[in-house]
Amino acid sequence: MKAKFSILVLMLASIVWLSGCTKKTENDFNGYVAGLTTGSYLKGKATYDPGTNSWTDQSVLGNTLDAGNLATTKVGVRVRSWGNDPVVTANIYVVRNTNANQSAWRFIKKYTIADTSYFDIYVSAQEIATALGLQLNVSAGNFPPGSVFTCYIEAVTKSGKKYTVNNSNFTGSGANFYYSVFSFRGSVVCPFTPASMPGNYVVVTDQWEDWSPGDVIPSPITATTASSITTFGIYPNVAYPGANSPQPVVINVNSSTGVATVTNQYYGKYSTSPTATQYAVTTVGTGNFIFSCTNPVVMTMLFNHHVFNAPTVSAGQYWLTLRKQ
Repeated sequence: MKAKFSILVLMLASIVWLSGCTKKTENDFNGYVAGLTTGSYLKGKATYDPGTNSWTDQSVLGNTLDAGNLATTKVGVRVRSWGNDPVVTANIYVVRNTNANQSAWRFIKKYTIADTSYFDIYVSAQEIATALGLQLNVSAGNFPPGSVFTCYIEAVTKSGKKYTVNNSNFTGSGANFYYSVFSFRGSVVCPFTPASMPGNYVVVTDQWEDWSPGDVIPSPITATTASSITTFGIYPNVAYPGANSPQPVVINVNSSTGVATVTNQYYGKYSTSPTATQYAVTTVGTGNFIFSCTNPVVMTMLFNHHVFNAPTVSAGQYWLTLRKQ
């Protein structure tokens, strides 16, 4: 991880120097980037904090579907038309899980856009059920906890052009470089049950690459409360060359939804040098969950790996997904 970290820190320093040359306001580009941008799309709401030189995504209105209240639960995003050829219609589609193949999408509804003001796009569980031919219950094949549904947006401009994730350069859903919104997701959630958490865990995905898919992490959860778990031994993998000084990491969990949050948790080092970097993790975005009511239990989080107490000095963002054995 050390080589990857060094390269990305240098890249980060260059970006910070460049972006610091211009004044920024809410949901705006700096002058350099704006001069390169002529496309049309729906742009998510975001704000800039000059104190931390960082953006905060405010486009996500909801990304969880409450398994106990499927009749009323919904997900959504806050967006506005952006570009020289304004977006006048937003067609909303849905698939189970994620699938960029438009032939798999099922139409839900359309929004007519009159101006460049922010507006809210909402999709309910009932609308998803109708589009996909599902029953509004938590049984297998319908809305069991842990299910993910992705809503895709087709942006239609005034001139009649149509843009989706498939014919644009954007693949994000809000908090990316341009704050474009071509998709948003809803995960079916349920209350956190800490008693189900202890045990061995199988690695499904570790983009940080301390572990390989299929590796088993023995008993990584060392403590639980009604709203948190404490892990030990996930990072660093002590089998990784130079890894040492592992520390416990506390993951806070919303007791009603299983949404997981980690903030600046120091976890260890990757060198025995006295000046070795102290690595920490902080969760990023809104897709971090602990599905403790599913069988098996699943934990999935997007981690920013960074210098302890310095989240902006980052080695990048990497997904970790673990499944209870």
